[in-house]
Amino acid sequence: MRDTVETTIIADVAAFDAEAADMRVDIDAFCASPSEASLGDVQTRWRSLSEAWNAIAPYNFGPLDDDVIVPKMIFIESMRQRGTDYTQTVRDGILRGVEGSDTLDLAYFEGQTFDEVGMLALEVLLFEDSREGNSTALADVVSDYESTPRKCEYLQGVAELLASCASQVERGWSESFDGGAPFRETMTEPTLPDGTEPVAALLIALQQHLDYVKVRKLEGILDAQLSGHFYANTRSMLEALDELLSQPSEESFGLLERIEATGDAETVELVQANLAAAHSAAQNEDREALTAALGVLDGNLKREIPDALGIELGLTFSDGD
Repeated sequence: MRDTVETTIIADVAAFDAEAADMRVDIDAFCASPSEASLGDVQTRWRSLSEAWNAIAPYNFGPLDDDVIVPKMIFIESMRQRGTDYTQTVRDGILRGVEGSDTLDLAYFEGQTFDEVGMLALEVLLFEDSREGNSTALADVVSDYESTPRKCEYLQGVAELLASCASQVERGWSESFDGGAPFRETMTEPTLPDGTEPVAALLIALQQHLDYVKVRKLEGILDAQLSGHFYANTRSMLEALDELLSQPSEESFGLLERIEATGDAETVELVQANLAAAHSAAQNEDREALTAALGVLDGNLKREIPDALGIELGLTFSDGD
């Protein structure tokens, strides 16, 4: 389990934290000199940040699930709570903040509800203007910022809050979580504080995330619609899952390697084939095939993988919430 945590999870969490910090810098550069070129640069940064986020979004436990009512997860991806598209809520919040007189500092955004901030808020701010019709043309978005100075303050505040959330998640894994040991150490203990085996907690989180993407997004409302980045995000998630299950170097030992060591090559080949099918569907942007492929992988994480590892997952509820 240590290889899985150190080689994949910790590295990907650190990458998301770094991308969020870089986003903050790029937004400052855009606000200092708004242009189509600088907006294009920060849109590219958002896409990179979004891919980094989707690589760690499946780990909805520990630092991402740090509060029973308002976990860090939903302040980054608001849709994760109940599959609702909060685009209009974000738009309303932007207009209220920009047209108001409140100081748009970090304290202001820390006081906002989860459905007004996070990755979606950044996407709305960067990929459309706030005028009637919500144009996505670069020239119109830039013009909106030039004519509404407080909008850049709002953009910077949303980015700062996201960077703060990313740093808190990273520190929770690497330094200290909930006033105790870093979660990277907790994940190598025999059980988590709630009594769950770490591998079981990981498999449950992965399975629930695949179910969430399948039910809430593929069978519901695709996210990242303004940026057109849904399938790229899904590919990033699958690449991280692939690496998590089968470590990329001979020095690391992943879950599929553990299964293979028991002599159960059949389960390993099955999971690898299903991962390949999901990759192919995402690459081809085939919504129907991807929905089916994630459903099959969901089943692998519920049954074949824990059975092969001799792990009891217990009763779990996976409805995408």
